[in-house]
Amino acid sequence: MRRPVGIAVLVACAAQFLIGVDGLAVAIALPAIQREFAAPGVEGQWVLTAYGLCFGGGLLLCGRLGDLYGRRRMLVGGMAIFGAGALAAGLAPSLGMLVAARALLGAGSAAAVPAALALIGSLFAPGRDRTRALAFFAATASVGVTTGLVLGGAVTQWLGWRWTFLVMVPPAAAAALLAPRVLPEARAEDVDGPPDVLGAVLATGGLLALLFGVTRVERSGAAAPEALFPTLAGVALLAAFAAWERRARAPIVRLDVLRAPGLRAAALGVGLNAISFTAIVYACSLYLQDEVGYAPLSASAAILPLDMVAFVVTVAGASAISRRSPRVLLAAAFAASALALLWLARAPSDAVYTRDVLGPLVVLGGSLPLAFVVLTQQAVSDVPADDRGMASGIFETANHLFGGAIGVALYATVIATAGGYGPAFLSAAALAACGLAVARIAPSARTRCRP
Repeated sequence: MRRPVGIAVLVACAAQFLIGVDGLAVAIALPAIQREFAAPGVEGQWVLTAYGLCFGGGLLLCGRLGDLYGRRRMLVGGMAIFGAGALAAGLAPSLGMLVAARALLGAGSAAAVPAALALIGSLFAPGRDRTRALAFFAATASVGVTTGLVLGGAVTQWLGWRWTFLVMVPPAAAAALLAPRVLPEARAEDVDGPPDVLGAVLATGGLLALLFGVTRVERSGAAAPEALFPTLAGVALLAAFAAWERRARAPIVRLDVLRAPGLRAAALGVGLNAISFTAIVYACSLYLQDEVGYAPLSASAAILPLDMVAFVVTVAGASAISRRSPRVLLAAAFAASALALLWLARAPSDAVYTRDVLGPLVVLGGSLPLAFVVLTQQAVSDVPADDRGMASGIFETANHLFGGAIGVALYATVIATAGGYGPAFLSAAALAACGLAVARIAPSARTRCRP
């Protein structure tokens, strides 16, 4: 890889790195945030859910905007918004302001991430170099998560939770400034029409209402108006979104793009993989601090083996992974994740770390990134160049919406309703097991990337 191209890849991967940092750093800091603002768990989870919702809800629109108006432009704007959101979150005087700042962070991430993935696909011709670059893109998420673990634990314990946001401002600004210097502009050659803003509004509004209703079930019951009405409104808005996409001139989700078998398997699989990972990001970090009694730094150190194994698997195994059947690799990864989460569900409140926690984390450190790398390679493998921004948006929507919004809301509700962390891990194990069905629809042989 020549030096200018290598630098371009690093800048494009900066967004993915910061997303990884943000996820676990904020999860480790969440108990401290809840204590400062006297927020119960179901309310405090909106610090994570607001980010995940704006991130997941905006990815489809932003992916298409990148196709139409320039992917580098979206990357630069996204990193600038991300930096502004991180600064606002670090200075937030109330929980409401913090949630609003987290929504801004999510919007910036939604603009940057699909543009970054599509730009990497445009930097390389189909073949080994593109596969290596996409594997490196996936690996930066693992590096970011590891950094976020150390950062979240150390900074929260020594400097306070606000600095977990403030330290992300400089790298976001640097990425925004460097991108125009090292990355070429890329956009779709065939522009069908204006972006589908109405579709994005219907999808985001529907998901917001649905998640709000779900988080009210624990407090008021499923039949209570404050839970039932938002849930029904969310379902209605999502139904309207599906109907509108069939008639929109330039929909954010085109049905013919979803016919690509690699993308279809990648979107379904990455959603299940992400919701399994959220069991560690959210439920396990809370379990270690609230139930086992770990300090923030100790909790981050306890989870760190997962990310060390993940980094080794992602980097060292990239070439070997590219030569194996995606179907076989995904089946093995999802089966291992389900078994590890079942193991973790047995952990008691007086857990012995080496006996009850370390083993499942090591297994998940191998299975989760294995699935993610395979799914990342499949996401743009059989999609035409003009639609890679849309395909990237679909893939990243499934990844971050299920992992960052739906997963957090689900686990927060299960923990509050069931009164413990075991049921949350059992729920995650059941969802991981559903990945075995996804593996059956994945290509049985390695797919060559389309030019």
